[in-house]
Amino acid sequence: MARMTLRTATTLALALSVGIACAPEDGADPEVGGSEEAGAFPAEPPDGPMPEIGPAPADYTPTAAGSPSTDIWLGTLVREGGALSIPDLGRATDRDAYDNQPSFLLDGSAILHTAALDRRQTEIMRLAAASGAEPGASERLTHTEEASEFSALQIPGQDAFSAIHEIRGKQYLWRYDLSGESIGPIFATAEPVGYHAWANEHVVGMFILGSPPTLQVGDALTGEIRIVAERPGRSIHRIPGTEEISFVRKVSDEEWWIERLDPAAGTSERIVRTIPGREDYAWTPEGEILMGDGGRLFAWSEGSDWTEIADFSDLGVEGTTRLAVSPDGSRIAIVANRPAG
Repeated sequence: MARMTLRTATTLALALSVGIACAPEDGADPEVGGSEEAGAFPAEPPDGPMPEIGPAPADYTPTAAGSPSTDIWLGTLVREGGALSIPDLGRATDRDAYDNQPSFLLDGSAILHTAALDRRQTEIMRLAAASGAEPGASERLTHTEEASEFSALQIPGQDAFSAIHEIRGKQYLWRYDLSGESIGPIFATAEPVGYHAWANEHVVGMFILGSPPTLQVGDALTGEIRIVAERPGRSIHRIPGTEEISFVRKVSDEEWWIERLDPAAGTSERIVRTIPGREDYAWTPEGEILMGDGGRLFAWSEGSDWTEIADFSDLGVEGTTRLAVSPDGSRIAIVANRPAG
């Protein structure tokens, strides 16, 4: 979820240096906290001092004000003879409000997600990923009075997560410990950030709102940031087992492609065309891409086309958007609209 204002992002067109070890392989047990070097982001943003954040513009509307009513569903992702199925999908949140943007912790034990508490504010929540978790069991992590948070991801190698920190019309990439305590901004000049994905312990791809929006790659250790693509979609992910990032490039209103980005070189190549009109997807550790369309779920793998693997319409799942798969590939989170009325 991002506040889609027509604003040109502030950027630094600098060269990017990538030289730290990659994130843990999906399915592996991550070193909680990582090495001191991996977790040692500068205390202050390395790309410059944070600007003073003044009063909100007169026309500012909080992101939460426009949030739809959505639920998160959780299920087991089963693989039998190469075929995928989800036999036990169940509702994990159940309220007439925005529960969205799930992402799994690196150990797969829980998901972080965004919740709109009212029409003014969103916060980051933690929800156990175990099968049979009861709806409404989310634990609130962030408690910010002036700011809203969304799009949370655990930072590889750290007992910390990153999220978009929205305050008085500004949107920065921010860091929090896993209890939800604010640590501070990661970049000072990348704004307004809508979405992001970590390529490794310190390199991150960021969707920066603007006209047009851009995909930018930043180094949290050096502060170097550069533009690598225009007109990306909101769904940005690390490709499992690599330090590459995938994103949707919207060539036109009718032509959208999932592309593979090498953050170090800044070059990308096409992987597959999206399901028409759909931009949200997730990777499995085995290299499949999953996308939803209505109440149906589709999978793509190298050498094959999109194939339907499940239809959840009978469960009341409709308007599927965001997806997340646990690092070991055993669990899946699906976001769907709540039925009208």
